[in-house]
Amino acid sequence: MRKAWLALLLILVAPDTRAGGHGFAGQFWLEATGSYMPNTSADAPSVGLGEESNSARSSISGSTRALTVPMAFAGVRGGIDFVASDRWIIPFFDLGVYGAVGTYSDVLSSVDGSIVRFHPASAFMLDAELFGFGARFKRRRWMFEATVKPGVALLGISTDVADGRAFTSLDAQIAATLTLRASLSVCRRLDPEQRVCLSATPNIYQWGWGNGGTLSLRWEVGP
Repeated sequence: MRKAWLALLLILVAPDTRAGGHGFAGQFWLEATGSYMPNTSADAPSVGLGEESNSARSSISGSTRALTVPMAFAGVRGGIDFVASDRWIIPFFDLGVYGAVGTYSDVLSSVDGSIVRFHPASAFMLDAELFGFGARFKRRRWMFEATVKPGVALLGISTDVADGRAFTSLDAQIAATLTLRASLSVCRRLDPEQRVCLSATPNIYQWGWGNGGTLSLRWEVGP
């Protein structure tokens, strides 16, 4: 099965690109990644409660900061890029999924006069990036890459709302943001079509300017 997937991916690689380093070709990559967000008060993800209710109140709506503590996540991301003239990188699409790592105390806040309790340890995140721009250069078995990609990210977190002296559990609440990330990678070639890379990716914008970033170990297949 793995050989079949590799064969399909390498169809994207034009013969003239493999031979001469010119032309237009595609590459596939998959990475394990760890992410960190400081979540200062100005950059913390904000969630909105829309017309929630319990026995104490018939309508609770509004928004509040869900995470005001530093958070770490671990997950996987994969994507497809295109390469022009063996130098210019055109990121096409990538998708990532992550879960919270570590132990965190609950976060208390209020929405529309009701106390709301968030559970950071339950948080998960999805992100997607579409298009972008970058460059790379090679030296013997080494390759260096730099890219900038726009995208979107969604964060889900378990939430309770006060119901008298008790709490009522709600569905996972979602926070959304636009993202802009810059990635720097150092790659070591394993064979003519495969590389392993170490990547550092600061978040230029993610719920706030300079709100953390990621470190990743990546496997690439392509020219």
